Amino acid sequence: MNLIELLKNEVSDKVISSLSQKAGVSEDQVKTGFSAGIPAILAGILKNGAGGNLGFLSNILPGIPGSGTDNNPTDLLNVSEDSLLEKGKSLLGGLFGNDTSTVTNALSSSAGLSPEKSTGLLAMIAPLVTGFISKIMAGKGWGISDLLSKIFESKADITAALPSGLGDSLGLSNLKMPNVEIPKVDLPKVEIPKAPPLKYGNIPEQKSGGGFLKWLIPLLIILIAGWWLLGRSGCNGSKREATTAALSSNLDSIGSNINSSAGKLNEAGDFVRDLGAPITKKLPDGTEISIGENSVENRLISFIEDKNKPVDKTTWFTFDRLYFETGKTTLKPESQTQLSNIAAILKAYPNVHLKMGGYTDNTGDAALNKKLSNDRANAALQELVKLGTETNRLSAEGYGPEHPIANNDTPEGRAQNRRIDIRVSQK
Repeated sequence: MNLIELLKNEVSDKVISSLSQKAGVSEDQVKTGFSAGIPAILAGILKNGAGGNLGFLSNILPGIPGSGTDNNPTDLLNVSEDSLLEKGKSLLGGLFGNDTSTVTNALSSSAGLSPEKSTGLLAMIAPLVTGFISKIMAGKGWGISDLLSKIFESKADITAALPSGLGDSLGLSNLKMPNVEIPKVDLPKVEIPKAPPLKYGNIPEQKSGGGFLKWLIPLLIILIAGWWLLGRSGCNGSKREATTAALSSNLDSIGSNINSSAGKLNEAGDFVRDLGAPITKKLPDGTEISIGENSVENRLISFIEDKNKPVDKTTWFTFDRLYFETGKTTLKPESQTQLSNIAAILKAYPNVHLKMGGYTDNTGDAALNKKLSNDRANAALQELVKLGTETNRLSAEGYGPEHPIANNDTPEGRAQNRRIDIRVSQK
């Protein structure tokens, strides 16, 4: 069974049904999407491997032996539509670069979908396919070099399975087998002292316990072996840590694109950010608000007014003065000023719509955290409604501990991750 068939066997009826609902397309169109998407993603992996982009491949295929990753790819079906879309678009951009639109247009033609629907469907399919690939790699004990070899062997099948003309667009016929080298470990040269030549009739008498060389040589061998093993362990550990850090960074950027300012914890355990010099901002309707240079209000206004910055699903801003009672959805009184400023901005820019995202740290039960984050996001939304914002201009969703912006290993980091973000969904 070739690699394409192995991957198709991973696509269950549940996966097809779920993606059909999330992408707003028929189940037959989802099946067509997988038929085109699987060979396309394999081609993208091979192209990156041929280009020597092995670090990127290690990041998107975390299920390789020794990584400690045993996530079920279908767990991605439980994340929100926005999260899956953003993760997939980032993944497609890394795989295909400037050819991404060529791939999505080819899928659009073969599945009979609009370009927008085609882009959304392929973005949702991509993380699942790379997850299935990781699962197969882990089960078969493959590394990146093994996978690239298998894909190269199936290049003819992949080209045949791609939508018409896509193989030529991706330049598959010119790709050569990537040369993946395993780094060599150079052991230090150790010179073992030579014993003086022995003359017949002048052999030294053996003493109890053995001579000097009898124990020196085995000791040196043990020391060299130990040094080599520690060196390999250190290298592998560093590589795993680097891979994990790179993946986390990638995932974080999917959930949030936030310019967090410096700050510190207060006595209540809230993270208080440095807002910079105080300024007065005059809004288009004549209203003046007092804010800081680094405040979310100032950055939000700049984004709204900049015609060169289009609305997207990756640009989020973190409220810097919005706090809740511990474990509750009750807003603290000091949150009111910032909410009033946001309401004034929305009034001054009547075409602007916002989405609010709630987040928690990773302490406690993930499911409960997700519910709490959703309730808090909606509590902030309702407060803006009370301040005069129309309900149809706002939406809210909780993401729990997903997409952290700081390290959860410190109190400061956890405080920063307990937050509400906003994203402009229309301007």
